[in-house]
Amino acid sequence: MLNSSLFPDAARFCYVITDRERPDLQNYHGLHPLEQALVSHSVDVRKAEFGDARWCAHQALRDLGEWDNEPILRGERGMPLWPRDITGSMTHTEGFRAAVVAPRTHVRSMGLDAEPADPLPREVIGSIARPGEMPQLERLRNEGIECADRLLFCAKEATYKAWFPMTHRWLGFEDAEIDIRSDGSFVSYLLVRPTPVPFISGRWMVDDGYVIAATAVT
Repeated sequence: MLNSSLFPDAARFCYVITDRERPDLQNYHGLHPLEQALVSHSVDVRKAEFGDARWCAHQALRDLGEWDNEPILRGERGMPLWPRDITGSMTHTEGFRAAVVAPRTHVRSMGLDAEPADPLPREVIGSIARPGEMPQLERLRNEGIECADRLLFCAKEATYKAWFPMTHRWLGFEDAEIDIRSDGSFVSYLLVRPTPVPFISGRWMVDDGYVIAATAVT
């Protein structure tokens, strides 16, 4: 499943596989009360997703050697508020939660996204893919990646998660053109101006029913 090849050497990560049918609130109930309050009025499925992802984040911070008794709260557009010297990202989807963190001395910003490895509904792809991205989807399918459109979606989500903490500005699907490469890497070329970086690099994998994309600005 998730492995270190997706991330910079300085990063630490954690993930959990969960029951897709039964939400487990154990990790949610173990959170700091201020973290619990962020989703206290949500349904149990949402509480379980939130609790598991936050649990993963705290485990990754411990692996990094960070004192992590402080809650990880939310900023603009749901952005996690990490400790001052840390950057990171979290993701959750059906049956899978994960988080990655790294010191800002090594990594400026990070993004992580995971989705079930299923093709997107046919009517959705036109709102996600730019014209220049369509040919590579066919190439990837010919190489056996049947969920190529879902991979593109994940890469754009991971790009946005790395972009927003640096800019505090929205980035639409049309604002980045993704070059997905067969070696498990991709490059997101940013088409908006001004931009703090011209592109964001990433890694991807498809494993055990999930497609996962991770980005890092070093």
